[in-house]
Amino acid sequence: MSLLKTIWGCLFSPRLYKYQEITWKSYEPNGFERWGDHVVTSFATLWSLSIWAVPIISPFIFRRSYSLIDSVYTISRFVAGAGVIFIASLAVRGYARANNPTYLKFIKTLTKAQQAYNQESKEALLKYDFQFWAWPVDFEILSINRPNGKTRIVIQNSSRLARRGGKDLIMAVPCKIVSYIVANTVAIRLMYPGSLTIINFAMQSPMLQGRMDMLDAGGSRSKLRTVNKNDIDTMFIDRRHKSSNGHILVITCEGNCGFYETGIMTTPMNKGYSGSPFPDAEIDGMEAVMRYAVEKLGFPEERIIVYGWSIGGYTATWAAMNYPGIHGLVLDATFDDVLPLAISRMPAAIDGIVRTVIREYLNLNVVEQLKRYDGRVLLVRRTDDEIMCTPTNNLSDNRGNILLTKLLMYRYPNLLTKNTPATYPSSLGEDCDTVTKQQLVIYLANKYMEDQVSQHCSPLITELFHPGWDPLSTFKLRAT
Repeated sequence: MSLLKTIWGCLFSPRLYKYQEITWKSYEPNGFERWGDHVVTSFATLWSLSIWAVPIISPFIFRRSYSLIDSVYTISRFVAGAGVIFIASLAVRGYARANNPTYLKFIKTLTKAQQAYNQESKEALLKYDFQFWAWPVDFEILSINRPNGKTRIVIQNSSRLARRGGKDLIMAVPCKIVSYIVANTVAIRLMYPGSLTIINFAMQSPMLQGRMDMLDAGGSRSKLRTVNKNDIDTMFIDRRHKSSNGHILVITCEGNCGFYETGIMTTPMNKGYSGSPFPDAEIDGMEAVMRYAVEKLGFPEERIIVYGWSIGGYTATWAAMNYPGIHGLVLDATFDDVLPLAISRMPAAIDGIVRTVIREYLNLNVVEQLKRYDGRVLLVRRTDDEIMCTPTNNLSDNRGNILLTKLLMYRYPNLLTKNTPATYPSSLGEDCDTVTKQQLVIYLANKYMEDQVSQHCSPLITELFHPGWDPLSTFKLRAT
């Protein structure tokens, strides 16, 4: 009975990758467990592909005039046969795991942590690397209401359809339907390719090695659960009392195909900082990470730097907009607005659909969020950036230039616009002539932006990473 209970517990348990004794060792499953893993993984892949294949196959079956009864019978036989193989693979894998001492020790450690999750059980669990879905929840957001009473700020998307009426509204409905389908199928995967199973499978080995390196450096892996029940995989490396910058936490926001194990986290780590790695879900994830840093890790806002690379600039500026007291904001190789980049890479014939999809479903408007943050900012521009330049690959067409220009126009309106009263943060340039204004703009541009001679995906040079320039250190601000 005990063996059957153990086998049953191993049927749906997570896959073990590595375990730590003195050093990290790769877990070696026997042939039966390896076969079971391959079958289960293959079924999961086929299931993902079937979501795309069914809409393609269905018209073919209809045109061939196959009998509905025959089709259902054939599919039923296929599903039944596949089900038998799937169940058999689970049973074989469970039996093999139940007879492996290393796996049994792991499953006992995991079960203990799931039943009583505390610092002791977590320390024991950190000696194993396994599928993340089974990791116990370290921190959960139960409500969007914050303990300090502040309200979450979200810039609402503007619907072009809502502004139309009568005949125009009726004519726009087909475009709206097509845009919804495109946004939830193709567009979301183009915008976030890192969410694709095939990308995760291809990156599995370097991600695993990256996690081992971070754990060896003193990292602590945690699972954060958002208000919408999405789980966030994070890694925290505590450098407090260990380096001069260790009292500052750097929260990293990766690109759309970046992972904390292989991404931008290494740059602030090398400088001694402490570190941790559809738009609505991104916002919920960022909210969970920020509140975890403040409420659980004990870092106040003024000791947090938010560092966003590429598309991570969207969540980074959202965090800065909602947590304006942070120590600094670093935006590396990012854009002002994703729409111009999307339009330049899509056929002109579907321009209208692209605009609707972006503005209503994937509206990553970084500059609008940045304008609602008044603190330190560092913009890093890659001189040979092949991603952020449009319509040409010249440095002059880098979207970082537009981001900088709009930031300066908002913060120093008297320098770049005429007859506009200063609203933030100073009246600088109010009484200056044209030449002086030009000199001041160049000075400010050099303060807010750093250049790195590299392409888009090269790691940021450690020497270029800093919290950003503080305008208060130079200019006397107008009282607000």
